[in-house]
Amino acid sequence: MVGRQIWVFGLAALLLSGCNTLPVRSLSSASDARAANDEEGRVWVAANDFDLALERQDSLYADASLQAYIQSVGDGLFPEFQGVVRYHVLDSPDLNAFALGNGSIYINSGMLARLDNEAQLATILAHEVTHFKEQHNLKNRRNVNASAAAGLGITLLTGIPLSGQLFVSAAISGYSQELEREADVFGHSRLVAKGYVPAESVKAFEHLLAEVKALDIDRPFFFSSHPRLEERIASFRELNEQAVNAGDETGATRYLANTRQLRGEMLQRYLDLHQDKILILMLEGGVDQSRYPEYWPFFLGEAYRHRGEEGDLEQAARAYRRAVADAPDYAPTYRALGILHLYQQRNAEALRYFRHYLNMHPRAEDSEYIAQYIETLEAKDD
Repeated sequence: MVGRQIWVFGLAALLLSGCNTLPVRSLSSASDARAANDEEGRVWVAANDFDLALERQDSLYADASLQAYIQSVGDGLFPEFQGVVRYHVLDSPDLNAFALGNGSIYINSGMLARLDNEAQLATILAHEVTHFKEQHNLKNRRNVNASAAAGLGITLLTGIPLSGQLFVSAAISGYSQELEREADVFGHSRLVAKGYVPAESVKAFEHLLAEVKALDIDRPFFFSSHPRLEERIASFRELNEQAVNAGDETGATRYLANTRQLRGEMLQRYLDLHQDKILILMLEGGVDQSRYPEYWPFFLGEAYRHRGEEGDLEQAARAYRRAVADAPDYAPTYRALGILHLYQQRNAEALRYFRHYLNMHPRAEDSEYIAQYIETLEAKDD
């Protein structure tokens, strides 16, 4: 299910060059969006090309049920754009979401794995749809210096048809402060109108800021750097204070049920990518069991073992023991315990765990590798 790695921060909007004299209009309905002028039509075609390129490159997260769920949340926020605004899950571990000029809204699988509930998802979707509704890509384009954009050194995805002058889209690294504020205000109003808890809008961005700081991220990113995220948090706090008739809906149960499989897969994805800091940030201190498969402590243990800082092996051992207690039938934990005890030169315990692992999973891909460990340890016993 995991597709080709996509550097979504290299997205280009594929906007065609030309003299921009027409005013940028806000879109009010699906029919209004379809009645595009020439300039909007060129942007629409270019965005459609980008959509097709992502499909051909197997870059989307293939889960029809999850896709339908996110579409339903978005349609509930913007019923007037049903049939035009389409929501997609991009198969990427990066934290990002962006909107194209044709109404395609993309949210990364990594972003979905971090959010807590439907209200937080709705916050991001409403913000991105507002960028489309208010045609911010066109407004921003008129303020973009092409040479400065080229100087960003952002790599384009291959296989995307290009025509005319390329402008790097602000969809990835954020728009101007004015346009982001506009998306905050209009998006937040939809959140409140739908009955979601407004405070969740702040929590969504606080999660992102915590990760940016913990990982010292310095590259194009959802609302980018520390100051940009802090601007978003301050903006939503102000809007929350002004909200009247606030609702009490978080949609946590629905959200967790629809994203649980993805969350488990993303844990494995981060492990495969050696993103130990991300796993520790996500799982340290324990988590709500409904968020992940019951064997989630295994991934925390692996992250600690791989990081290898002072005290990490002891932390890994504790996490593995919890994984065994919570999910005794999950074989990889026993392999991990064997490796950990081997590091600690506790050969008898390592041998016991390796044997248990192969008894549980005799056809494992690494069975020959583990069998060699067992043979070596048995020879030492002799």
